[in-house]
Amino acid sequence: MNLLQRLTRSGLTVTAFSLFFMWDSSPLQAQFQRTPLTTKAEAEGAESQEKSTKSGAEAAVKNVAEMFKKSFDSGNAEKVASFWAPEGEYIESSGMRLVGRPAIQKMYTDYFKNNKDAKIQISVDSVREIGENLAIEEGRTVVTVPQAPPAFSQYTATHVKQDGTWKMVSVKESASMPSIPQIHLKDLEWLIGTWTTEDEGVTLKTIYRWLPGKKFIERTFVVKSGKKSQQIGVQIIGIDPLSGDIMSWTFNADGSHAIGIWMPVDGGWAVESRGVMANGMLTSANNIVTKIDNNGCRWQSVNRFVNGVELPDALEVVSKRD
Repeated sequence: MNLLQRLTRSGLTVTAFSLFFMWDSSPLQAQFQRTPLTTKAEAEGAESQEKSTKSGAEAAVKNVAEMFKKSFDSGNAEKVASFWAPEGEYIESSGMRLVGRPAIQKMYTDYFKNNKDAKIQISVDSVREIGENLAIEEGRTVVTVPQAPPAFSQYTATHVKQDGTWKMVSVKESASMPSIPQIHLKDLEWLIGTWTTEDEGVTLKTIYRWLPGKKFIERTFVVKSGKKSQQIGVQIIGIDPLSGDIMSWTFNADGSHAIGIWMPVDGGWAVESRGVMANGMLTSANNIVTKIDNNGCRWQSVNRFVNGVELPDALEVVSKRD
């Protein structure tokens, strides 16, 4: 059973956002939206090069993923099912196999009826083009429903080009739950040190350091504006002996607090978060940290809710190592 479910059923209040993303109503939120490591010209050049090397199938499949998300987020079962070929199949993580659009549409109709305001985040990891009319897509999803823990999954989708349009003929899904041997706190050792984000005269320093015994990592947050510096929070990261999960506990100067479960994904980590703000409002989010290289990392907060009300995804934030 997911640890977040165990905590909730035990009556414990669980986390909000990582501290970095708890500034939704603060001027700091606007300032720490995005700090690129490259110049605009370099970014445009890289984007141009990426577009030139991307195959037609890859671009089409990623476009399907974007349209699928929009249809899913709107709760449109008919539109979601239309991305499958008429004879397509869907094998969900439980092993249940649905064949044909009508069966798939009925399943989504029932799901959206019982899960109001469900949202999906799709990360396409790879697209392999096989010939001119076949492509294999692999990726990850995070589905969130207000007042329920996020569901992480991995999937493999087979696309076939029919009459000029790419359709899914098979989608196989599996729950994404890393086993205990796969997870080690040492996997986060690359974060040890001081990281800085700067924008419009305001600096955020995030300091990671090992606590004695190297069983926990302490993460502190310091904001500097002009000559004034202020520590605004502290986070402790470690492995829970009962579940084997990497967890984080965040305590902020304003009285808010958070707890998160860290799960490895390609190139970084996804953090399932639950918590409570200083005013008592419940919060949830999925925070993604991606390693750029030894001196740069990206943070983004998605699927954010406050008391069941959805907030826009935060823009990507880039930090540089001091």
